Amino acid sequence: MLFLNGELVDSQDQIINFQDRAFHYGDGVFETLRIHRGEIPTWPFHFERLLSAQKKLKLPLENFFSDWKQFVDTHLHNIKSGCAKLVISRGIGPRGYRPPDPATINWWVQISDLPESIVCNERKTNEQEGKQLTLCSHRLSRQPAFAGLKHLNRLDQVIARSEWGDLSEFDEGIMFNLDGHVIEGTMSNIFWLEGQQIYTPNLSFEGVDGCVRRWIIKHKLASHNPVKILEAVSLNRILSADAVFISNSLSGIQSVARIQDASIPISTLVSKLAIEFNGYYA
Repeated sequence: MLFLNGELVDSQDQIINFQDRAFHYGDGVFETLRIHRGEIPTWPFHFERLLSAQKKLKLPLENFFSDWKQFVDTHLHNIKSGCAKLVISRGIGPRGYRPPDPATINWWVQISDLPESIVCNERKTNEQEGKQLTLCSHRLSRQPAFAGLKHLNRLDQVIARSEWGDLSEFDEGIMFNLDGHVIEGTMSNIFWLEGQQIYTPNLSFEGVDGCVRRWIIKHKLASHNPVKILEAVSLNRILSADAVFISNSLSGIQSVARIQDASIPISTLVSKLAIEFNGYYA
């Protein structure tokens, strides 16, 4: 199902105006939402990131926020399980970079089934088999003003993901910044364990501040070992860790078993954390 500004549309129709700034300039943001029993359990984390986009990109999202709850109540209430791709554009504007003032946003939602790989993993009752990661040679662009946001400019991820094509041996690729430090995956955030301590890279200059990443940080805040956020993370530090795991809004928390040719230990601590997060979808 496909919706434009809250209304159901035929996916075969032309639903993107040629003058829309999302099409021309990537002027907007997106969120990938997991639906469970008619709701989006992690919506507060998506909402938090959209608020940040509203402030940093000066997107007029007030009307969207007002309409969103009714949209969920009306169109998602019968969906037991699925995913929704939300794309928000600054809307239609005249030729040139100057944003329209005032701007009238357009927003699209496409609802689909969960990827089969996620469904299969859930049938294994929280077993952590471990993901296989490769190393991407394409480096992330550095732009502190947009760091953390899920804006529509995703060429870094497109080029990085193209590096291993259809090779089924890899589930994800690790991306580095311009200084060669580990930042994230092409579609996930990365964490590692040293003993009982969880670490994750700093995303102040590049990268996407994922919803599950923020859940993990908040969830561990009151524990004896809150997550430590580090700058200048070397690949060697990741490879020597006691465990490595990645996070994503649809797949949750997944252990890593191999990075390129290096084996990575699987930890029960990661499995326990994944089970705690999966409580959203019980």
